[in-house]
Amino acid sequence: MSSSSDDAVAVAEKLLALVKARAVAQAESTEFYNKGIQVQATCDRLLRAVMGPLEYTALIAESCQESQALQFVTSLGIAEIIGDGSLALPEISEKTGVDTQYLGVVMNCMSGRGYFQEEDGVYRNNALSAVLREDHPSSMKSAVGFVCDEGYNAASRLIDVAKRRGSGGTDTPAEDKPRVTGTNLAFGFDCSVFEWMAKPEQAWRGERLGRAMKQLHGMANANVPADYAWSALTSPIIDCGGGIGALEMAILKEERNLGLEFTIFDIPDTIENAKQTWSALPSKSSSRVSFAPGSFLAPTLSETGLPLGQPTYLIRHVLHDWTDAEVLAILRNVRAAMLAPSNTPVSDRKLLVCEMLVRPDSSRFVRTTSMQLLALNNGVTRTLDAMRALIEQAGFVIRKVHSMRAVDSIIEAGVAGDAE
Repeated sequence: MSSSSDDAVAVAEKLLALVKARAVAQAESTEFYNKGIQVQATCDRLLRAVMGPLEYTALIAESCQESQALQFVTSLGIAEIIGDGSLALPEISEKTGVDTQYLGVVMNCMSGRGYFQEEDGVYRNNALSAVLREDHPSSMKSAVGFVCDEGYNAASRLIDVAKRRGSGGTDTPAEDKPRVTGTNLAFGFDCSVFEWMAKPEQAWRGERLGRAMKQLHGMANANVPADYAWSALTSPIIDCGGGIGALEMAILKEERNLGLEFTIFDIPDTIENAKQTWSALPSKSSSRVSFAPGSFLAPTLSETGLPLGQPTYLIRHVLHDWTDAEVLAILRNVRAAMLAPSNTPVSDRKLLVCEMLVRPDSSRFVRTTSMQLLALNNGVTRTLDAMRALIEQAGFVIRKVHSMRAVDSIIEAGVAGDAE
């Protein structure tokens, strides 16, 4: 037996042991979640051991073709067209208006990855292709659209951005480097990706992004509402950059959290979208949410519009979208808002930073998402040490770090010195 075969057998045995250990763990336990991450990593190790460097490298290089096959079938709504029945390739071609030969190649690529059930050229949906349907309770359709469109195209220009920024490294101040992003180059605009998506002509992208974020976070962070003691926080909770309030929707589904009050803070266009979304929700949860438009990157505290002197401030999935200099500006504005006079003692005021962190054992999803964030807006997925350094540099002291059955972690912090 060759050395590579020996390696593959050893990895396969480890994989089997992990799968067995996960099978006996409690389904809702941290052990079950962590074993799942280890199984993913070991499956990839097994693939590398079996394929070897050349074939594995070719596979990774051509994975972009699988991404575009996924985009092809999703944007055409093929899973919805097939529905609960079955259709032959010519029938799908007629209903979608695309060339049969092209369609056949794409469907072959997708079925090779487990999507759809194919027999003699007739296709049915299966568990994988079903999540590409808009009406599926766990639909990933908008997530696929966003990742395979804006994410894919922005990443294709990442090398151009890196060259423009030069070789100054982390010692070069961010303000001295070009602010251009992969999205700017791919789509030809000169503002931030968020401002671009807020434009009327790009409203459909902004709406899709909102659905995509809800779907992706539901997949990767579904346990965050359960794994952190939200009900123990003091209200109101100011969600800085809260989007349409997807986290609040999840938190307020739990009866024990209905005593909480939230204020969603974001740019005016996003706040209007949030108001419309919440107006359609049951009053028992919608009555617990208010809204505040503004900008956490405004040059002065009064211009930000941040609510002042409140007991709890939350920054979730925001800091990874910005450079270190911008993160410090955001954190310092939030700190200034926290220090504003109020009836809540400064020592009782709390900052929660909820972010995906890069760790030695990070999943493939965390690593690929880090690439996507970098391409979209020069965003950075940081290590705990890097995040800690920024939070402390902004004048906070970290009190606790919570790991969860999720890609996110929650960092609790207070104002350094707890002084007025």
